[in-house]
Amino acid sequence: MWRAAPPEELPTAVYKGDAWAPSSWREWNAAANKLQYRSYVVWRKAAFSGVTINIDQDGLRRTYYSSCGQTGHTIWMFGDSALWGAGSPDWATIPSLLAKQYRDTGNEVCVVNFGEKAWVSTQETIQLLLALKAAEKKPDLVLFYDGVSDAFLPYQTSLPDAHENLAHIKRLFEGFSKQPGFQFLQESNTYALLRRMRAHLETTEKSRADSPLSAEQVAAMARITYENYLKNMEIVELLGRHYGFSCFFFWQPTLFAGHKPMTGHERHAQRLEEQGHPGVGELMRVTYDLFRAIRQPDFFYLADIFNRDEENRFLDFSHVGPAGNQLVERRMFEVLERHGYAGTSHSNQGSNFE
Repeated sequence: MWRAAPPEELPTAVYKGDAWAPSSWREWNAAANKLQYRSYVVWRKAAFSGVTINIDQDGLRRTYYSSCGQTGHTIWMFGDSALWGAGSPDWATIPSLLAKQYRDTGNEVCVVNFGEKAWVSTQETIQLLLALKAAEKKPDLVLFYDGVSDAFLPYQTSLPDAHENLAHIKRLFEGFSKQPGFQFLQESNTYALLRRMRAHLETTEKSRADSPLSAEQVAAMARITYENYLKNMEIVELLGRHYGFSCFFFWQPTLFAGHKPMTGHERHAQRLEEQGHPGVGELMRVTYDLFRAIRQPDFFYLADIFNRDEENRFLDFSHVGPAGNQLVERRMFEVLERHGYAGTSHSNQGSNFE
């Protein structure tokens, strides 16, 4: 299984007649599994140019309303496909909407979307390290938007700190390494290898359909995610103190947590995920309960953001459409504003943007 594969049909209940939606859906299908190997983080999307989806040579998605120059404030954002903007056009991803919010309040900022399909927080932390080493201009703010991919990972592998689809990538690498003369090194840059990787990455490491999870297993898996994430938070905080940036961590919504009044479309999406991965709903709920209890000044639990929202927000069990992204972005901006990072040009008194 590979997170963020587009649903087979366009969920018209979420888009409500948006003229760009069919085109965006086709582009998402075209771009979703065009992957390239990247050192340390393992994969990133390949470059893609479309009407609603654009990805540069570094694998970074376009952020609208972002003003990146030698001066001004810079915000780096990390997360999985929900942060990348699965199901949304470039101008309606969370990073783009946050950049627009800053612009509309009088202060243009540079927002960089480092989100990537199926990434977990350890990959994001490594990407932060790589970006800090390479960038002349360091960020003022670093924001993480996580939840579903990290919570799902123990369902797929028993290792305490891994990336998704580890077993298939491991078998692919070890299969090449058995060839005479380490031929895999010569082929690692070919399109054929990337095509083979893509085919392997579209299936799950293992199925739990015939082995239901016990309460003890679920609790242990949830604890693995929780402890690993706290350690990654600590590393990012230490980097922030050294490089002079502030960091905030946001835990994303899912249909398996919170108390959203679900529509018929959303109930169907929840059932589909549970049928494909029996027990994953309970794992999500138990994991999210642990994160709900975190009381740290830089951590914010957003899984309850749709608790009173009766509209169709979710495309599937974990991705929301543009209207949902806007609600998430507004909550993020409220948090940043409370902590002095609104940074408007109208009133910089008390601002932590310096």
